Amino acid sequence: MPVLKDVEIHISIDELLRAQGSAAQRPAVREAAHWAIAEARRLAEPAAVWALWPVHEVDGERARVGETWLHLGPHADLLAPARQALVSVATIGPALEARANRLIQEGNLLEGFMLDSAGVLALAAVGDSLNRLAEDLAAQREWGVSLALAPGSLVGWPVHDQKALCSLLDLSAIGVTLNPSQVLVPHKSTSRLVGLGPGYTARQVESACRFCPQRETCWRRH
Repeated sequence: MPVLKDVEIHISIDELLRAQGSAAQRPAVREAAHWAIAEARRLAEPAAVWALWPVHEVDGERARVGETWLHLGPHADLLAPARQALVSVATIGPALEARANRLIQEGNLLEGFMLDSAGVLALAAVGDSLNRLAEDLAAQREWGVSLALAPGSLVGWPVHDQKALCSLLDLSAIGVTLNPSQVLVPHKSTSRLVGLGPGYTARQVESACRFCPQRETCWRRH
C-alpha cells in the first residue's frame, strides 16, 4: 500500500494571522505566528497512506467502495459519478501536538495556540499533496475528480463511520490508530476520500466546506 512521505510543508503566515482577527495587528501576535510556523516545520513529520479502490455503487445514502459500505448520508450522490476512489489518511505525527499541549499547560497560551493552529495548516498541506495525487491519477485517465470528502466534515457522514473508511488502509504504515471513539491518533491526522471518474467535470479537488457542519464557524472555510 503506497505511503507518501517527504511532503513539503508550506504554511502561509497570512492564513495563520487571519484567524486572529484584529489581534493580528499586535506585534506579539505576529512574532508568535512567525515562531509557530518555524516550529511547525521543525516538528511536523508529514506522511500519508493511500489506496485506490473501485466504487461499485451508490445506494441511497451509502456507497460501496471496494467491499466496504460507507454511510455518507444525504450527500452520497457526490460519489455517484466515481469509478474509483482515492482513500487516504494523512498525519503530521505526535510531536507538534505534544509541544503545543506542553506550552499551554505551562501557561504559554499564545505560543501554544499559534503552534496548534500552524499544525492544522501543516496537516492541510499534506492534504493538498493528496489532492494533487488524485488530480494526476484522474488526468492520466482523462477523468475528473470529486470534492474532498471526510467523515465528520460532510453533513450526514458521521465520525464513527471512520472505522469503515480506515478499514481500506493500513494505518500502521504511518503510525496512526483509531481510538474507541473512532478518532484518529495522533489527533493531527485526517482521513479523506476523493472520487475519480469520467462523469466529473472538475479537474481540481476542492473542499466540501459548503457541506460541512462547521461551515459558519471554521476559520479555514473557503
